[in-house]
Amino acid sequence: MKNLPIIITILSFLIGNAQFNESAPWMESLNVTERSEPVKFQEIVDAFNIYWEDKDPNVKGSGYKPFKRWETYWQNFVGSDGYLPSNQEYWNSWEEAHYFSTSNTNIDESNWVSLGPTTFLNRDTSVSNIGRVNVIVQDPVNLNIYYAGAPAGGIWKSTDSGNSWTPLSDNLPQIGVSGIAIDPNNTQIIYIATGDDDAGDTFSAGVYKSINGGTSWNSTGLNTSNSPSSMNDIYIHPNNSNMLWVATNNGIYKTNNGGTSWIQTLSGNIKDIKLKPVDPNTGVFDGTIYAVKNDFVNNAYTYRFYKSTNGGNSFSLSNSGLPTSNSGRMAIDVTPANRDVVYILSATKSNGYQGIYKSNNSGSSFTQKANSTDIFESDQAWFDMALAVSDTNEDLIFTGVLNIWSSANGGDSFSKINSWNVRNASYTHADIHFLRFYNGDLFAGTDGGFFKSNNNGIIFTDFTTGMEISQFYRISVSQQTSSRIAGGTQDNGGFGYDNQWSNYHGGDGMESVVDPNNDNNYYGFMQYGSRLFFSSTSGQSGTQVFNGAELDAQNNGTGNWITPLAVNKESEVYSGYNSLYKFNGNGWDAISPSFGTNIDILEIDPINPNNIFIAINNGLRKSTDRGISFSIQTTFDNNITSIEVNNNNSNIVYVTTSGFGGGVYKSNDGGSSFTEITGNLPSVTKNMLKHRPDDVSNTLFLGTHVGVFKYDDISASWEEFNNNLPNTSVRDLAINTIENKIVAGTYGRGIWESDMGTIQLATNDLRIDGLIDPSLNSVKCSDFSPIVNVKNNGQNLINTIDFTYSLNGGANSIYTWTGTLNSQENIQITLPQLNLSKGKYSLDIEATIPNDTFSSNNSISKEFFINTEGLVGEVNDFELSEKNLISYNTEGGDSVWERGAPTGSVLNTYSSMFNVYGTNLDGNHPDNSKSYLYTECYNLSNISSPVLKFNMAYQIEQDWDLLYVEYSIDEGNSWLLLGEESPNWYNSSRIAGDGIANDCYNCVGGQWTGVNTTISNYQYNLNDFTNESSIIFRFIFHADYAVNFEGAVIDDLVVEGTLSNAEHATNSFIVYPNPSNNIFNIKFATPTDFNFNIIDITGKTILSRKDIDNSQNHFQLNMSNFAPGIYFLKIESNSVYKNKKIILK
Repeated sequence: MKNLPIIITILSFLIGNAQFNESAPWMESLNVTERSEPVKFQEIVDAFNIYWEDKDPNVKGSGYKPFKRWETYWQNFVGSDGYLPSNQEYWNSWEEAHYFSTSNTNIDESNWVSLGPTTFLNRDTSVSNIGRVNVIVQDPVNLNIYYAGAPAGGIWKSTDSGNSWTPLSDNLPQIGVSGIAIDPNNTQIIYIATGDDDAGDTFSAGVYKSINGGTSWNSTGLNTSNSPSSMNDIYIHPNNSNMLWVATNNGIYKTNNGGTSWIQTLSGNIKDIKLKPVDPNTGVFDGTIYAVKNDFVNNAYTYRFYKSTNGGNSFSLSNSGLPTSNSGRMAIDVTPANRDVVYILSATKSNGYQGIYKSNNSGSSFTQKANSTDIFESDQAWFDMALAVSDTNEDLIFTGVLNIWSSANGGDSFSKINSWNVRNASYTHADIHFLRFYNGDLFAGTDGGFFKSNNNGIIFTDFTTGMEISQFYRISVSQQTSSRIAGGTQDNGGFGYDNQWSNYHGGDGMESVVDPNNDNNYYGFMQYGSRLFFSSTSGQSGTQVFNGAELDAQNNGTGNWITPLAVNKESEVYSGYNSLYKFNGNGWDAISPSFGTNIDILEIDPINPNNIFIAINNGLRKSTDRGISFSIQTTFDNNITSIEVNNNNSNIVYVTTSGFGGGVYKSNDGGSSFTEITGNLPSVTKNMLKHRPDDVSNTLFLGTHVGVFKYDDISASWEEFNNNLPNTSVRDLAINTIENKIVAGTYGRGIWESDMGTIQLATNDLRIDGLIDPSLNSVKCSDFSPIVNVKNNGQNLINTIDFTYSLNGGANSIYTWTGTLNSQENIQITLPQLNLSKGKYSLDIEATIPNDTFSSNNSISKEFFINTEGLVGEVNDFELSEKNLISYNTEGGDSVWERGAPTGSVLNTYSSMFNVYGTNLDGNHPDNSKSYLYTECYNLSNISSPVLKFNMAYQIEQDWDLLYVEYSIDEGNSWLLLGEESPNWYNSSRIAGDGIANDCYNCVGGQWTGVNTTISNYQYNLNDFTNESSIIFRFIFHADYAVNFEGAVIDDLVVEGTLSNAEHATNSFIVYPNPSNNIFNIKFATPTDFNFNIIDITGKTILSRKDIDNSQNHFQLNMSNFAPGIYFLKIESNSVYKNKKIILK
C-alpha cells in the first residue's frame, strides 16, 4: 500500500454515504432520495426487519442474505451517533492512513504475500467457487485481453483469454469495480466506475482513468469528493474518445473532455444504460442512449425507461408498453444484429419476475412478450439481475437472476440452461450479476466468478482461476504450522488450506476454527450458526455435524449472521447464540442462561479456559467458570468489534470498538477497568485485534478497513504493517507463533501472510514447538521413544531442561536433559522408551527451565494408539477379547463400532461363531458420526499374493451415508483410500459434488452404500504392498446428520498370503496378551516346532525350552514365577532367530 501510482483531486462537495442499494424493496419506506439528511444505520436495519416479518428468509434467492452481508460488513463503521460514514469521511480516513504511512519513520517489517485461493482441489465437483464478479469487458482490438471487475477485489486483467489474471487496482483508495470502459480508438485508455453497485460491499470513489492499459490510474473530475455513493455502467462514445457516460444512483453523468469534468444530465437512481449500436454501414453512433430510472410516481417508486437522442445531453420518458408502476428494477440490452431492437427485463417491486419487453423502434414503444414462466426463481432482483441479447441473432436472449435462462424466440418462451447446485457442463455459480455477448461469446459474472460460453450456453467454462477475490469473514490458523488455515467466505462456503485449498462446505462460510491440538480438525459455521461443518482432513472434505433447526426447536432461535465460534486450549468448542453453548460431538449444550439477545463476540482465555469473555453490543461480560455464569465488566461508548486476551498474562485484556471514532482499549485487571491506547492510530475501523505470544513488548496487530497496524508497549504507538498488502478491508487476523507468521483474511482479496518481524526476546524462555513422535492419532506398531522439539526462545543459554510427562492422566515420569541450547536454536530431544499395551493414549509433556518468563508455551499433549502385530493367515473371528480391534469416533464419545453378537432387526447374522464388529449391534447407528475401526499391523514384506478378506452385511442410507477402507504405511500419519468400485469390493464410485444428484456429500470416490443384508465375502488384492513391513487398514463408517439405519457388521477378518521360506515362518508369530499378568500365548502363521529362551534386562537367560512340539499351533508361556518387568523372548526355528519384547505386569 505504498508508492501509490495515482493523482487525487480534493474537492469539498459531498454526496451520500455508505447506504444500502436503493432498489431493495425495504428502502422505499425510507424515502432516501427525498430526504435532506442521511439515513441512520439502524433505520435501514429496522426497515429491513419490518419488511421481512411476513416472509421466509430461508428461500433460496430471497434476497435476504445479500442485506445481511452488507449489514455485517458496515456495522463496524457505525459511529456513536448511529450514522455510517459519508464518502468524504471514508476518503478522509484513507487519506489519513496514507499520510500516516508516508510520515511514519519506523521501518515496516511486514512482507505480505498472497495465499489465495485462486483455485481449489475439489473445484470441479463443488458448487462453490472463488468470488463475485460484477463486470467483464473484452478488448475490442485484441480479443485475448479481458478486464474483470470485482465488488471488493478490484479490476483484473488477462492477456490470454481469461486463463491467467493480474490485479490492477490494489493501491487505489478503494478497489471495488462495477463498470469498465475501453476506448475503441486507443485500447490503452481504460475507465472504471468504482464501488459495488449491487450489494454495497464497497463505496464509490468515482471514475478512474488509465492511459497505459491499467498499469497506473488517475482520478477524474468525478472523484472521492463529489462522487455519488454507487456507480454501474460506463460507456465511451464509439466515435469520440473524449465523451463518456456513467450511470450512478444520483443520475447520469457525462464528460466531453475525457473525464476532466462531468455534468449531470439525468437525475435520479439510474440502474442501467445502453448505447444504441453504431450504423453497420457507416460506423457512426447516432447519439441514442437508453436508461432506466427509479422514479417517484404517485407517492411510490417505480422504474421507468428513458431515451436520449442527442448524445445524453437530455433524456425523455419513453415508457409506452412498459409497466407504469410496480417495477422494482429494469435491465436493458441491445444488439448489433438489429440496432433498432431494445429489450427490457423488469422485476416487480417484490423483486420477482414481471416480464420481458421488446421494442423494434429504438425504444419509442414496447410490447410485452408472451413468456409467463418464472425465470427468476427468486425474489432478489434488486441484488442481481442480468439480460443479454445475442450479437448475431436478435431473437436469442439470455436472462440471469438465480440461474441462467434462454429464449430462442425473442422472449415468448424460455428454457432453463443450468442449475446452481449441479456442477455439470452448463454450470455457473448462482446469482447472475452480468451477462453480455462479445464476438459471439456469452460472458457471465456471478457470485462465484467469471464464466464464458462459446455455444450459447450449452457449455460454460470457468475462467476465474487466478483471480484472488474471495471475501473472507473469518479465518483461523493452525498452532503447529501456518500452512493449515480454515476460513469462511461470502457465498462460497468454507475453505480449508493445507498447502492447497479445498472447499469443505457451501453457503456463506462464517466463523472457522482449527483445533489447537489436532490441526486436521476444522470447524466451520454457515450463516446464523445454522449449520456446523466439521473436517478431519484439514479442509479437504467436510460433513455437517449440526443443524440449527435443533436450536429453533428449543425456542432459542438462531445466532448472528456471523455466529461466534471458538475453541479453547483443551479442544473444547464453544458458540455464542443467545446463550453460550458447548459442542458435544453431535450438537450444542447450553452452558449459560439466555442473555435475551445474541452474543456478538466470543473470546476464550488462551491460558485459563475457565475465563470466557463475550460482547453484546457495547457491553463486555466475563465468566470465570467456563461460561456457567457471567458478570458485566465494562460498557463502552461504541459497540465492541473484537476482544483479545493476552497470550501470556490472563489479567491483560484488549477491546476494540466500532466507527472511525471508536478506540482500542487495554485492561490490566482482567477486564474490570480499561485504558484507551488508540493514541496516534488513524481514524479507521477496528475489525480485529490480535496479541503476539511470547513477546515481552506485547505486540498487537490490528486489522482495519485500510490494512493492518502494529502496536507495542515499549513504543506505545501505532505504525503501519502493510508492505505489499492490497488496499482492502482486513476482517480477521490469525497468528502462528512457531513459524513467526501472521495471516490476514480480507474481504475481497483473499488470504495474505507475512512474517511478524523481529521480537524482543525474554531473558529466559523455553518453548515446546512440537511433538515429533508420536504424531497425532498415529498408530504405533511397536514400542517407541517420544521425540520433543523444543526451542530456546530467550536470550540466555540453556543447559538443563526438566521434562515431566504422563499417560492418560496417570503418574508423572521425570526426565532431565543436559546439553547446550543456544538462543533461538531448536533441538529434538528423545525421552525414554514407552512400553505399552494395545489401546488409546494421551501423552502430556511439560518442559521447564529456571526463571522461565513464559510458562504458557511449555506444554504439549498428543493422542495416539498402540497396536499389535497381526498374524498373516490368522482369521480374526472376534470371539476373544484379546483380539479386540482399536476403534474411535472423530467426534469423541463411545465408538460406533462395537464387538459382540448382532441383534438388530435386519443385521443379525454372522459368518462364524457368534461375534462380529458392527455399527451399534442392537439397532440403528447414530447420525452425525464418523467412526474408525483399525486392523492390526501386518508385515507383508516377505509374503506373496497377500489378500485382505472379510465378511460383511450392511444397511446404509443410499449415497448419504457410506463405508470404506483406508490404508496407512507410515503408522497412521497418512491414509489413502484402498481400491475403487469393483466386484467383491465397493459398489459405488461417486464423489462429493459430482453433479449426478444433490446428495453424496461425503462420498470419497469408492465406498459401500445402500443395502446388502446378506453377509457376503469381500476381498482386495494387496500385491501392490508386498514391500511393506507395517501396513494398517481401517474401516470408516460415515453417517450424515439425518436418517439412519443399522449400518454394517463385519466378521472373519484376515490377511492371507503365502510365506516364502522358513525364515518368514519364524518371523510370522504373535504373542498375546502383551503385557500380561502371567500367561503369554505364542501363535505362528503356520504350525512350527521351535526353541526359546527368556532373557531379562541384564542379559541373563532365566528360562529355556527346546524342541517344542507346536503341531496345535498354540503354546502357553507361564511367567507367574517371575517378577514383573521387561523380558525378551528369543525364538529359534530352522536355525532362524527372532526376538520379541514381552512385559510381565
